[in-house]
Amino acid sequence: MFKDNSLCSQEDYKKEITFDKLAKGKTDVIFLNGRHDKFKSKIKDDKDAHYILRECKNGGFKFGNYIGRFTFKGQEYVINSRFGKELEAELFKTIDSSFFSSGGSVAEINGEIPMDYILYASFISRLKLAKLSGFPSVYKKIPFRDYALHGSLDVKNFIKKDRPFTGKISSRKSSRVPNEVVARVLLRAYDILVRKNTKFALYDKEIKNFLLANANGKMKSIRDIDTALNSKSVMNELYKDYKIALQIARIIILQDSRYANESAVKNLNFGYLLYAPNLFELYVERLIRSVLGEFGGKFSLETQYKIPGLDLRPDFAIKDEEGKILAVLDAKYRHFYNAYIGETDCKNLLQIKQYVEKAGSNTGILIYAKSNVFNEPKNIRHSSENKIFILSVLTNDNKTSADEFKKYLKKILETIKEKR
Repeated sequence: MFKDNSLCSQEDYKKEITFDKLAKGKTDVIFLNGRHDKFKSKIKDDKDAHYILRECKNGGFKFGNYIGRFTFKGQEYVINSRFGKELEAELFKTIDSSFFSSGGSVAEINGEIPMDYILYASFISRLKLAKLSGFPSVYKKIPFRDYALHGSLDVKNFIKKDRPFTGKISSRKSSRVPNEVVARVLLRAYDILVRKNTKFALYDKEIKNFLLANANGKMKSIRDIDTALNSKSVMNELYKDYKIALQIARIIILQDSRYANESAVKNLNFGYLLYAPNLFELYVERLIRSVLGEFGGKFSLETQYKIPGLDLRPDFAIKDEEGKILAVLDAKYRHFYNAYIGETDCKNLLQIKQYVEKAGSNTGILIYAKSNVFNEPKNIRHSSENKIFILSVLTNDNKTSADEFKKYLKKILETIKEKR
């Protein structure tokens, strides 16, 4: 476990683990919520502009926008949200509520959701998608010995078993059969996560039987994982979900304590990362919908709203019953300092102002993870044409205050409603 030390400046770090270092070569660290590809072109001063973690000269660490668990060059890293455990817990609860849409939960007795459970949920969800495509198959020579010829003569067994000829003949026929190695690896990962939390078995009760029907046995060794991943049967675009499920299964298996001391595992680089701003956006969406529900259908929410005719897409747009845009909102997994507005925050303010103008609204809301002003109405930023509100979900001591956030968002919407 590494503690965040955000006061470590860029000039003070002595080592960094970047996105490029993890994404290239033989490093098998996967990105569970998929926005990493958009960063490949972001290079600054001939270096990868996105870092996972920086080790500072004073011995501290500074985290980027990723959270997760991975092993890299013999060292295991567990990276939590730089905004503290309370916000991280809320982000995980948001995923949990999406995973169990019927109201269930994989939370432990104390209500906590360990980070690894997000990995497990991704695995189960991917398997459920994969099932829709059937199961990947391979050609296999099936041996026969009876009174009819199947396929071609099995010369070796014919000489060994059928001489002198008594009527039965040995033959072999190529048939497509389920890829048993793929099924065994997936089954091994499934058994591990269900052993750690039986609630995962409730998400799709047919997964276990589906895998058992195709496995015809158990995974024999760690080498089976690479055999499955490199199988031609999962290279087919039709079975891409199996490929992803196998990549996640690899991490689940390698992180299991019973495999940790195997020599084949000790020198491997593997793990998973989550892009926290995406999780924060989902969390903010949940809070906004909660507030809109108090207005009895007067307002609706559209996510990733595309402003007509322009390549502009704010995270959220609130509409009235006639479809008119009343407010545009953007979620920012950042700390907004009221006394000092940096370059990025200036860009965010200009961006939300542009969204407001082009969407035909007069209200923009920037929702930060943390803000020194913490939702005080006197700190509303506005011009004669439009108003820009700065809201946040954390207090200065990193305590979540969803109720405070919702109170001020409701107040803004009530003001909009009164002016209509």
